[in-house]
Amino acid sequence: MSSSSGHQYNQYFVPGFGISRHVIFGHIQYYLGPSASVRPYSYQGREGYLVTAPGQPLTKSQIEDLQNLSKQYELQAAERMRASGNSTEQEEMYINRPVQVQQQRRRYVFPESARRGR
Repeated sequence: MSSSSGHQYNQYFVPGFGISRHVIFGHIQYYLGPSASVRPYSYQGREGYLVTAPGQPLTKSQIEDLQNLSKQYELQAAERMRASGNSTEQEEMYINRPVQVQQQRRRYVFPESARRGR
């Protein structure tokens, strides 16, 4: 007789390019059911997500939906950042650009051997 759960869980890698961590964590159960889970994962040097779920993997259409939702999420997050005063220029609106947090001046210290020659 089969086990009481009756589900076979599959694990597979989803490349992370264009998929926000916030979005995939929040939507994976919508696409694959309440027992689906996801975690950050690196596969053959590529960053992405390891999905564990019973049944079929995400379809190409579902992955495209996640990418579109991620783009919307990133734009909304960037708008929130801009509205809070952390960014002033329109071109700095996109959250996937570096955001300066703090600037420090560094002093270069010459090695002893270089100081003696002066």
